[in-house]
Amino acid sequence: MAGVDGETENSRWKGVFEAVLHEILKEYEGTEDKVRDGMESGMRKMFAKPYVDELEKLIEPGAEAPTKEEAQRILFCPKLSDMRYYIKSFGRNTPEATARQERLYKFKLMSVFYTVHRKDGALMDRFMHLGGLESLAVLLGEDHAVIQSQAVELLIELLSPLMGLQAPSSSRQAHLHHKVFQCLRCRAFWKNLAKIVGQAHEVFPRSHANCVRLLAGSIGWLRPQEGMLPEAGTLLGAEDVEEALAELLASNGSALASDPEIRPLSEELLKEFKDAPICRSDPLKGEQLEEAQEALFGDGAEIREDAAHAWQSLKKLGSQSLKSGLIWPAEAAYRTALEEGGDVLPRTEASLIESNRALVLLKGGHHLEAAAAAERALDRDPRNVKAAYRQAQALLDFPGGGAAEVRAAVEAASKAARIDPKDGQVAEILARANKRLAELPPEAEAVASSGGYGGNGKIPEAEEDEAVLDSMD
Repeated sequence: MAGVDGETENSRWKGVFEAVLHEILKEYEGTEDKVRDGMESGMRKMFAKPYVDELEKLIEPGAEAPTKEEAQRILFCPKLSDMRYYIKSFGRNTPEATARQERLYKFKLMSVFYTVHRKDGALMDRFMHLGGLESLAVLLGEDHAVIQSQAVELLIELLSPLMGLQAPSSSRQAHLHHKVFQCLRCRAFWKNLAKIVGQAHEVFPRSHANCVRLLAGSIGWLRPQEGMLPEAGTLLGAEDVEEALAELLASNGSALASDPEIRPLSEELLKEFKDAPICRSDPLKGEQLEEAQEALFGDGAEIREDAAHAWQSLKKLGSQSLKSGLIWPAEAAYRTALEEGGDVLPRTEASLIESNRALVLLKGGHHLEAAAAAERALDRDPRNVKAAYRQAQALLDFPGGGAAEVRAAVEAASKAARIDPKDGQVAEILARANKRLAELPPEAEAVASSGGYGGNGKIPEAEEDEAVLDSMD
């Protein structure tokens, strides 16, 4: 594969990366080949050399430095807790003159985050709980139109569902409101939005309209609710917004001409800022804040949520890859889902994943490995009819199969028929297996009864060679 070195070939995340890359490139369907090819090349280089040194600068003091494989995971298949790396990177001051590599890494992270990770609701939820909104506010200050545009879009996307005036219904939701409050009370949010609004012409498409509406929604959210005391102190950066709105209204910029709602909205906002906005108090503080943080991050809660999210996201990725015909990326995603889920993965879900993996292996021509995966699926859930069906199918279709495989297929198909006697496909494969059994010569029966299949009449465990699987990708 282009852009992948020998060490990367052996990475346990390589197959998963291929699945993620396919999802990234879906976003570029219909664009020029040059643009799409450039994105693919850039992502492959990023996977091959995942900025381990730059990532190490973001870890907590005294924490162990990440390995190359861990860096690859953080970039393309992050855990919930890995959102800390994104937040720290987005919020860092990285001048071009003195921190060019760190700045480049920040933009690369943003590219993957914006294209892929934003679609994962659990990742975005954890991103906000960890302080991601503030980091996006800081990122707004970058002198880079694409990054600014993406940051504004993400802020609107993440803040909009939380801008309602309903009181939070749980401590977890109250913690999110607390994080919104922190973002809207930081100077970077107002200062950097003001910088964009104060430009005479659009910095990026709809830059004025989006930023003015974001300002309006934020001011509305900050107003004290009925019966609540206001927060002491002024709104940091209010003077910057006031000046920017005045400059926008005095200009002949494209925003005012293209969107008739922007002028009256900007005039209303300017009046509110001149009157010095009164802010609500923090929705969560003191002991209640500590309790909410403990529930989110303490006593193994984060570890359990990491594992739960990992197997769910990898299972979904495997199914997307299988649907797209990407056999070995799907196999890698399913296999890694089983590994990452650990004790948190419910047995019934593990059975479904193993069953799906059996289908992938069958499509890839690995019949005995498919049969073994199906048997493991049945061990976890004896009622998994698809696993029994696929076990029978794999054994019947095995090119080198003999009497032992046929008899094992009859057993698997019979098990499937007992689980779901009304399924037409199950009835069909049982009939097919029985027909094959009836056609066996007498001497083959003798070999089968002596344990000719796998040496003991049982399905052999698949000893998967990852290098072999990767070479077939």
